[in-house]
Amino acid sequence: MSEIKDKVERVSPEDLIPYVNNPKEHPDSQIEKIASSIKNYGFVQPIVVDDENEIIIGHGRLQAAKKLDREEVPIIRADHLSEAEIKALRIADNKVAESGWDEELLGSELESLQEMDSFDEELSGFDQDEIDQKIKEQNMNFGPAGPEDQSQLDEKQKELEEAECPNCGEEFVPE
Repeated sequence: MSEIKDKVERVSPEDLIPYVNNPKEHPDSQIEKIASSIKNYGFVQPIVVDDENEIIIGHGRLQAAKKLDREEVPIIRADHLSEAEIKALRIADNKVAESGWDEELLGSELESLQEMDSFDEELSGFDQDEIDQKIKEQNMNFGPAGPEDQSQLDEKQKELEEAECPNCGEEFVPE
């Protein structure tokens, strides 16, 4: 059974050592988004370090914290892991987070955020162009009938126009 590490400590960002061979890239645009998240929601995900304060997980969070001039950051020590486990965890943490989106649900959630007057939906991590595109895609999936559905609607309308009343035999005229 694996250990549950739940003792969060606070340390200066200057006390942490970035892993020199970290294979995950953190472009400035991502650091900006992480910094925005920390600024608006708090530092809700601690940085994970080994027993010598070398970062295992959280290089981007450290960069964002430094950008925000944070005096302290939360950390959790994963001092129970072997060197091989630490190397594997560094890679796995980023790899297992890779997945697709349910585009319809994402569009719906972003649209719902947009409708909330006092909330900046860009705090979701998506920029305005991405938000607009996701909402447009979501509305296309749930919006008015598309061209292929229009022919079915036209056919139903024609059937209704040609229908007779089952009681009196008179031609049915839709309103």
